[in-house]
Amino acid sequence: MPDVVGNLTMGPGWEAFLEPSRYLHYGLILFLATCSGAVLAYHPVYRGRPANIEALELKKTLIIYSAVGALIAIICLVNPSMAFVIFGIGGLLRFRTNLGTSKSTGHAIMGTLVGLCWGLGLQMVAVLATVYFWAMIFILERTHTIELNVGGVAIGNMGAATEAYCRAIENAGAKVCAVSKNFKKVQMTFVFKHSGKVSLDDVVAAVEAIPGDLKGTPDWPS
Repeated sequence: MPDVVGNLTMGPGWEAFLEPSRYLHYGLILFLATCSGAVLAYHPVYRGRPANIEALELKKTLIIYSAVGALIAIICLVNPSMAFVIFGIGGLLRFRTNLGTSKSTGHAIMGTLVGLCWGLGLQMVAVLATVYFWAMIFILERTHTIELNVGGVAIGNMGAATEAYCRAIENAGAKVCAVSKNFKKVQMTFVFKHSGKVSLDDVVAAVEAIPGDLKGTPDWPS
């Protein structure tokens, strides 16, 4: 049973490491929550829709926040009043901290929740969550998604230029996920993924080798 220190309810403490059933219980909660997030992220309704970097990152965000929600529930089960604390921390991180994307905010909340677990006497949960989130981040972030906009190609050459850019990106070892052409803006957009084994410099070098008449002006993300 949790201990009570003053008005603060504490978790089982270090003794939880000696109870294997807790590993299974909390591990299953995190795993099943992650699976539920993945089911939502890969809903059939998204199939056939044009892929862009926002849609690809949304899938990771849904999975991350599903696991984050499960850990929040574990913490609030020990101390229900922590729900207000976590709500305040989440709002502070989302609106008062320049973290960029929602996915990055999810990463920051992960770290905050692990710290709360340590402070609330949920040491075993803290260790388990650290290992679990480390593996999750490794799996989800093992590839980097890049959106490349290319302008300056003649409208008559855009078809051939698109094929040339796709070949160059794939020859560098990256995977093209989506391609779009905007004839009004005379711009091509490529969304591709590359793993840690393929650096962005490799893709840049491959694109720079495209013949002059098919080569546009690429706008690489900073």
